[in-house]
Amino acid sequence: MTSSDQTSPDIDGPRLTTSELTGVLRDRIVREQYVAGQRLRERQLAGELGVSRAQVRDAFAVLLERRLLQREPHVGVTVVRLGAQEIEHVYQVRSVVEGLAARLAARNAPEGCWNSLRDRFGAPADRMIAETDFDGYSQLLDETHQGLMLHAANPVLNETMSLLADRSAVLARRSVFLPGRTDVGLRMHRDLIEALIARDEDAAERIKRANLADACERLIRFADYMR
Repeated sequence: MTSSDQTSPDIDGPRLTTSELTGVLRDRIVREQYVAGQRLRERQLAGELGVSRAQVRDAFAVLLERRLLQREPHVGVTVVRLGAQEIEHVYQVRSVVEGLAARLAARNAPEGCWNSLRDRFGAPADRMIAETDFDGYSQLLDETHQGLMLHAANPVLNETMSLLADRSAVLARRSVFLPGRTDVGLRMHRDLIEALIARDEDAAERIKRANLADACERLIRFADYMR
């Protein structure tokens, strides 16, 4: 364990570990509390979060490796701005991997395991959207994704998705806010759940891939809208 991984109590409580600090920064990027292109300052974050500058540097190193941050000459560390080509590349891989996950989940999942999601994609999802509860709705989408990966029961799929997990999380959350996307995404998720319950493997894969294609197209089309 390095010195930057150790906790150090102060008057307000224990200091974050470097791992915890990395998680905090990652969550802020995913939630777009830090927006694309924004510079992150080591000294400012250390003071705000009550950690050492060495810990901030260590956290930056992890997030740079995960492609959530980048180091720009004469600027410093900034939040990565994904261009149209990289968005397309990420979604090309997601389409193949998650489409297969949907197919396998339709085949392998135990009876009744999708019933709770079916209920929550009904009136509760309508209410979240009407009340602009995008945190709640994003969590519902994430639980659906996790269910697909779990019931696909293929560890290689999970390993592949882990390589894209951070960038996928940023883009998935961002796509929820795009014009027209919420209604289309909700309808497609309802259709996906019905296909999973019916064990219709072809439909589950087709719907999942169509949903990702729509999200990708809107992310590219409205790239300027999101900046």
